[in-house]
Amino acid sequence: MAFSTQCIHKGCYKNMEPYLDPDNNKIYCSSCDQELTNLTNFVKVQLKANKQYKPKQSKSFSVKCQSCKKEDRPKLIGKEVVCSSCSKPLSQLSEPFKMMLREKLKSADKDVC
Repeated sequence: MAFSTQCIHKGCYKNMEPYLDPDNNKIYCSSCDQELTNLTNFVKVQLKANKQYKPKQSKSFSVKCQSCKKEDRPKLIGKEVVCSSCSKPLSQLSEPFKMMLREKLKSADKDVC
């Protein structure tokens, strides 16, 4: 059974199942996504035991860099496809895939719902 608590933030105050962000070891409200500072270290241990972690959000066209080992959407510098974290060329990608990325990265965040 998942751990649940009430949010402390004005405008939310909902009963929810908080989650732990393993990157910074902080607890967040699953409704308003704000940090919950009123919870103890015991709650963090419980969240780890229950595996209530922050859901991983992946971006479209994400690739893993062989240099820095981070996975994110690459960026374009001129005609070169490079890692968005370390700015090193992504040489492990095939040329047809790079061609598709060059075209798609230009409009990746411009889609309107």
